[in-house]
Amino acid sequence: MPSITLINTFMYASILILLSVGFSFTHMMEKFPNFAHISYASFGSVFSWSLVRIWGVHPYLALPIATFLSGFIGIAIFMFVVRPMRNAGAGDIHMTFAMFALSYAIETILLIYSFWIMLNFPFRTYGYYLRRFDITLFGLRGISVVAPMLCIALVVLLRLFLTRNRLGIAIRATAEDPRLASSLGVNVSQAHLLTWFMTGALAGLAGAALCLWQSITLEGADELLMNVLASSILGGLDNIYGAIIGGAILAFTQRMMPTIIMDTFGVWTAGYITLTPIIFIVSVQLLMPEGIVGLLTANPGPLEKLRKRLSRPRSNPA
Repeated sequence: MPSITLINTFMYASILILLSVGFSFTHMMEKFPNFAHISYASFGSVFSWSLVRIWGVHPYLALPIATFLSGFIGIAIFMFVVRPMRNAGAGDIHMTFAMFALSYAIETILLIYSFWIMLNFPFRTYGYYLRRFDITLFGLRGISVVAPMLCIALVVLLRLFLTRNRLGIAIRATAEDPRLASSLGVNVSQAHLLTWFMTGALAGLAGAALCLWQSITLEGADELLMNVLASSILGGLDNIYGAIIGGAILAFTQRMMPTIIMDTFGVWTAGYITLTPIIFIVSVQLLMPEGIVGLLTANPGPLEKLRKRLSRPRSNPA
């Protein structure tokens, strides 16, 4: 039987990877950080909780429903916020501030919905939590098995979609150069719509799965956003595969390393664990601004120089 710490790490890594892939995907396509991205996860939690508690839907049937509903939230944000602002000439800085404001607007809407639930149903809505509705698989809580499997499957499918599917290739072409892609016959508007649906759906799935694992409070979105930022920057902000690597590394660091550090230096270090994302963001920006994947692929110069220096034969002194 795996340890609780190991199970928590794999579960947290799955959620973080789903969120980080969506965040990096949006940045790759739109060239600005979507700070409202975590709001999709909040929508996914609320959708899933409502389907289970109010309409009696099985939690694992609620997962795909909440995923698709969150995807349509992404489309709505693109159509009614992003596209009109872009057409009006808004730059990346303006879009960044708009996403900040939108995240608070969404949080307010969900808080109003929580208050409405509290007034009309005998449910506690401070935290959205569906743990007691979970099933057991292989002696473990079902979501601890389902979430990592879903994460792996979706990452593989996304890879195939972006490299083998014509529409996926069109999305990559649009991200590289929208004008050139449009001149080659790519429907740029359709590519943007599909991107926002996919990123919203991934985040909604993460939120719905997280609701089965732990209590979700709307006030905790800022901490989750910081973790997603750290993992995306660590892997490479414009690289989906980098987001996968960054999410896995950050999850291990936040879940496994604290135990090792506390055993080595004492319990007093536990109070500094929350600084992990900040440390990652600052360190990566100072040492490798392009992230891990960018360092290994886009800019192999320093590694190649180091390899040549190490392999250079030493001259014997005369």
